[in-house]
Parts: sequence; structure tokens; C-alpha cells
Amino acid sequence: MEQRKKLSEKYGERELWSVIDHWQLYCGISNLARSMAIADILRSTLNVPGDVAEFGSWRGANLMFLAKLLRIYDPMSAKSVHCFEGFEGLSTFVPEDGASAEMRGKYKGSLQELEDIIDLYEMGEILIHKGLIQDTLGPTLEAQPALSFSFVYCDVDLYEPTKLILEQLHPRLCQGGVFVLDEWNSGDFPGETLAVREFLEAHGAAYVMEHVKDTRQPNLVLRKTTA
Repeated sequence: MEQRKKLSEKYGERELWSVIDHWQLYCGISNLARSMAIADILRSTLNVPGDVAEFGSWRGANLMFLAKLLRIYDPMSAKSVHCFEGFEGLSTFVPEDGASAEMRGKYKGSLQELEDIIDLYEMGEILIHKGLIQDTLGPTLEAQPALSFSFVYCDVDLYEPTKLILEQLHPRLCQGGVFVLDEWNSGDFPGETLAVREFLEAHGAAYVMEHVKDTRQPNLVLRKTTA
């Protein structure tokens, strides 16, 4: 981090798009490896019916990445990309989350900035469900009984929302679809791992656990093998 800071100070401020359009120059290898892994997982679900969803989008980088990948991989697709995000940072801690409660408020995003970027690229297939997942997921599913998913990215870190996502979307995830976990087996966020363990105790026969190669995050894929 110190080397990055020094390099930034050396060259000073840059015009935003001059950096973005040369992202390969600035992007770290770990960040690139993560993006490549996510792209591979998404590609593996292209033949699976159902929408794409991300829970815990922060500033929206991965959300936009998924939507842009669909434009490239499946340009005639009718799949929507759902964003479930409160834009207030981590907040719903329970005892199962342990010391991660110290991170309250971390990962706070900007809805306005994300909406501006969505408008810039004219990506109307992105649907934002603003608010706590505990408040938005149930009503969304109730209002859309036909809504199904092929790819669900879970980056909420905490026990309660992770458990809710897995339990409520289990019947909506199509065969061959995936739950992708970003903080599974992480000592910093034990609640996510516990929620996954409890889910698999109840529904494990319907899934296979897959390790994600060549990246630290995401670190677990649950692929649904039975309807």
C-alpha cells in the first residue's frame, strides 16, 4: 500500500477516464485474478435459465462487471441483473458474527454514483433493490412468483443476511445454478461460514461444493445439482 501511495503522489491526479481506459496498467494481479474467476463462474451458468443477482454490491463494481459480461457472453439474453444493497455499510450484526461487529458501517456505497454509471452505459437490465436484504428480498420474491435465478453472488459477510439469501433463494435457484460466496471460511466474518454450514446441513444433498481456483475471493461455489 505504501508503494501505491508513493506512486500516486509521484504522478499526481489523473483525469478519470484516462485511468479507466488503461485499467490493465493500474489493476493489481489479485484484483484481476478475482475478476477472471468470477467471469469463469458466470460463464459456467450461461445455459442455466434465470436471472443474475448480487447481494452486497458496495460501490457496484462487481455488479457492473457481471452485467457487462452478460452483454458480451449472451447479448440477446433476457436475463436481468439484480442488486440488493442498503448503501449504508455493514449493520445487522448478531452474536454469530463474532468480532466482525467492529466493522459496523464499513463498505458504505453511493446509490447516486452507481445510478449515474448505470445510466452512462444504458444498462437498464440492472434492477436495484435498495434497503436491508431482510426487508427487500421477501417482498421482491412475493411480488414476482415466477422469478428464478442462475447465478447468485453473496457478498454480505454476515450471518443473518447470508442465511436468509440461501434459504429463500434455494427454491428459486435453477438446477445447474450457483451460489457464490465471497467470505466463506474467513476468520474475519465467521457468520457467513456458519450460515453456509447450517444451510448445507438442511439442503446439502442438492449441492456440490466447488473450490474457486487461483483467487482468494470468491472462495466457494455451491452448485445446485438437483431441482
